[in-house]
Order: sequence, then structure tokens, then C-alpha cells
Amino acid sequence: MDALPLLSGICQIALASADPVSLVAFYRDTLGLPVLFEAGGMTFFQSGATRLMIGSKQPDQSVGGDAVIYFEPRDWSTAESVLEGKGIAFPHPAQVLQRAPGRELALRAFKDPEGHTLALLGWRPA
Repeated sequence: MDALPLLSGICQIALASADPVSLVAFYRDTLGLPVLFEAGGMTFFQSGATRLMIGSKQPDQSVGGDAVIYFEPRDWSTAESVLEGKGIAFPHPAQVLQRAPGRELALRAFKDPEGHTLALLGWRPA
């Protein structure tokens, strides 16, 4: 009998920001994430089952890091065109990671204004 996993999922991701007000505006206005609440100089968003927290960077903390946040679009082509219309510059075409009958799993990376790597990742019609 298999034991239950120790961890049930990722509940929150934190991003350090040199300019939290501007970065919050990007995630709220450009990406359309709903704000849950603000507390202690931090802003919390809901993205599916995961919260995203943006707060000021600590004095010796760098901004941008090595993590990638992957967003699953509800409709791939709509998400791509809306984001491009809002000024998102995708440096490369989408990469197809897997193919299945009538669909493909695609990835398309981009950056937020402070250099955090983000990506669209999801199934789209083939």
C-alpha cells in the first residue's frame, strides 16, 4: 500500500521586487490575476490553486532569480494574442513539447518587467 505524499502541492510562490507597485500592476493589469489581499507591504494574487505574493526585495536579495512560473492558458491563441496586444514580447515562437491526437503541449516563455521568467504552458489544438 502506497503512503500519501508528504506534500500536497504548492500553495504559494513569492517574488521579490525592486518596484512592487509597478510589478503588482503588471500581474494585475497585464496578466489579469485577481488580487486576493494586501498585507504588510505585500500583495497576494490567486492563480488557480496557488497564491502568488509580490513584496519588496531584501537589501542583499537579487531580483529575477532562476525560477520559472508557468501559467496555463484557458485558450492558447487568445492568451497569446491578448498578451502580445498588452506589450508582452515573446522572444521565441512556442515550442511543442509533446503531440497527441488533435492537440499539442506547447511552451512559450516571456519575462515580466523585472526579469522574472514566465511562460505559457498548456495544450492547444494541433
